[in-house]
Amino acid sequence: MRIFFFIFGCAFFFVAEVQSVEAAGGSYSDLTLPRVMYRGGNDNPRPEALRSLLAEVARRTSVEVNREPIAMNISDPEVFRYPFLYMGGDAAFDSFPADDLKILRRYLNYGGFLFIDDNSGRVDSAFSAAVRGMISTLFPQNPLGKISREHSIFRSFYLLNAVSGRTIVKSYLEGISIKGRTVLVVSSNDHGGAWSRNKLGHWNYDVLAGGYRQRQLAIRMGVNIIMYALTLDYKKDMVHLPIILERMRRYNPR
Repeated sequence: MRIFFFIFGCAFFFVAEVQSVEAAGGSYSDLTLPRVMYRGGNDNPRPEALRSLLAEVARRTSVEVNREPIAMNISDPEVFRYPFLYMGGDAAFDSFPADDLKILRRYLNYGGFLFIDDNSGRVDSAFSAAVRGMISTLFPQNPLGKISREHSIFRSFYLLNAVSGRTIVKSYLEGISIKGRTVLVVSSNDHGGAWSRNKLGHWNYDVLAGGYRQRQLAIRMGVNIIMYALTLDYKKDMVHLPIILERMRRYNPR
């Protein structure tokens, strides 16, 4: 079992669960991506996105995955068994209850990671406004900010110098960091739409403007975000650069 990824990034509560136990058709030793459910709006506009991304992670990395994502409420105590949460949407949603935000804050403070994906493809969307309201309540003293291109998320697996997605609403990612660890990342570019394939392997949604290259960059960013969540900054040290470059040559082109 490839549990060393969990040790790097999220040892606080995940290592204790490395035994194979039945949960959502998989085991806690495999990477599972829970999708956050919420009231109002649309919490699953890209229903095949996570399954598609998990397939890419399995194909491109040594991480063992449970290819079937699960849907989960923040209030579910099982949330602490998973190092990564995905929250997508394309419309406004109801405010989370205070108790749920308290749980989410604890989850993030103790090592969890949340990726929020605006699937609307619109500037200043209603989903974005609801997300920003949620984050301001979640971390009132820690505002959302741009993620620098020097951040480890741009080199955790692939070396990237651009932010992509199904659309390019913003040329940057945004995030919240706590004690040097980025715990929450927001994309405005509908990454899920770029990842999503149907069961026949056909892309579900056209990417806008950049075509094949843009989609592949979005997939690579998805892989990088997961790898960052699991490994944090251990590849910031330049000693790893030759290994990363060799891996890029091996996997290029996609």
